[in-house]
Amino acid sequence: MTPQEIVDYKRRWMGTARHETKIHSDYHSATRTWLKDHVPKHQWHIQKWTNVYESTVIFEDKNHQDSYLHWYGEKRA
Repeated sequence: MTPQEIVDYKRRWMGTARHETKIHSDYHSATRTWLKDHVPKHQWHIQKWTNVYESTVIFEDKNHQDSYLHWYGEKRA
C-alpha cells in the first residue's frame, strides 16, 4: 500500500469499529517495535499522550489487540 492508501484506509476504519488499549508511556517504544513486527501498518495507530504518562493504541482487529495485550501483560509482570 502507498502512504496515501494507508491514510485513507485508516481514516475509514478509525471512524467506525475500533479497539483501544491504554499503555504507559514507558512502553511506547517497545510497543511500536512489537506492532511493526506483528501487525500490518494500516491496521494500528498510536495516539501519544492521551493522558498523563499514557498513550492509546488503536487496533482495527480484535485478534491483534488480544495478541498485543498478551505480550503487554508479560512485559508488565
